[in-house]
Amino acid sequence: MDYRAHQKTEEQARRIEMNLKFVDQAITVICQAVAAGMDWEELAELVRDQQDQGNPVAERITKLNLAANQITLSLDDPIENSSDGNSSNDSDSDEETSEFGRGLLSVDRDIFKSAFANAQQYYTSRRQAGIKHAKTLAVSSQALQSAEKKIRTDLRPTKITSTVTQQHKPLQFKKFAWFISSDGYLVLAGHDMHQNELLVKRYLRAGDAYVHADLHGAASVVVKNRSASSPIPPSTLFQAGIMSVCQSHAWDTKIVTSAWWVEAHQVSKMAPTGKYLTTGSFMICDKKNFLPPAQFVYGFGFLFRLADDESIARHAAARQQRLELVQEGFCAASKVAKENADKADDDNNNASAAAAVIGQMDSAAAPKKYNLEEGDVSVTTKYPE
Repeated sequence: MDYRAHQKTEEQARRIEMNLKFVDQAITVICQAVAAGMDWEELAELVRDQQDQGNPVAERITKLNLAANQITLSLDDPIENSSDGNSSNDSDSDEETSEFGRGLLSVDRDIFKSAFANAQQYYTSRRQAGIKHAKTLAVSSQALQSAEKKIRTDLRPTKITSTVTQQHKPLQFKKFAWFISSDGYLVLAGHDMHQNELLVKRYLRAGDAYVHADLHGAASVVVKNRSASSPIPPSTLFQAGIMSVCQSHAWDTKIVTSAWWVEAHQVSKMAPTGKYLTTGSFMICDKKNFLPPAQFVYGFGFLFRLADDESIARHAAARQQRLELVQEGFCAASKVAKENADKADDDNNNASAAAAVIGQMDSAAAPKKYNLEEGDVSVTTKYPE
């Protein structure tokens, strides 16, 4: 609703207040006729007859809209009429000269409300329209400011910088369960029987170790050997056995059991005559090497990817340095344990020699006396005073 519409609504409310008497009379007459059950067409004909007879109230009624419970009244401004005189009334009595100026103004009224209530309805409509108009202006202003800000941002000189990010190439073995042992060996395990089949066929090579457990659901684990001439440390094999057992049914049942390992050449897919090997199953030739009972301890780790060459060079020997520190610690602990064992052996030997000497001295110095009583023999040792 624009400014002229707001002004018209306010003027209509003012005209009702200026003509409260005529408005109430017109509403009363129409309501009485409707309450009496008069037909709407007959009521309209009656209003036209009264207008022809010069009835001042009927002359103000210009339209009947009883389906919407409304009538349209033509109201003038008594103050303007009294100030302008009869000449002004004659010139403006036929039609409205303007929407808000002098002359008659058409006003739609509710026949079931009083004249004052109808005026208040117009004032309320004017106030609500003003609030909506203010909100619309505020939103429009905010939208305009946002648009201006966006335009200024778009018009700023844009600095284009190009960066080259090295794409990390995932290693093939990462589709399996894997970890690096404390000795620096790569350990791979399959998630299911199909991965177990693929793991053994594709990654098990000479010098590697195959670790498994005689349990339902145990994973096939392959320990990759860095050098086929050097054996895999027992600690790495033990960790691989834990991995195999923890993925088996023993994890749920808490059954303490052991895994075993064999060399790569002992694993075969050739089944004996008359038998069939399912997917993920293999034949083991010769003897199995059983490991200590596995611990039900399983964890996860975080893998940090180095982004630049400087960081890669700085951490290139980090794993080897950790291995050397661990080996030095083991060597030092073994040396201390050996020294303690040698010292304990020397102490035991010295104690044994001393006890033997004291025993010989006691035997030589102590006289013996034998007492025979009813076949019992007792030996009494008496030391000199």
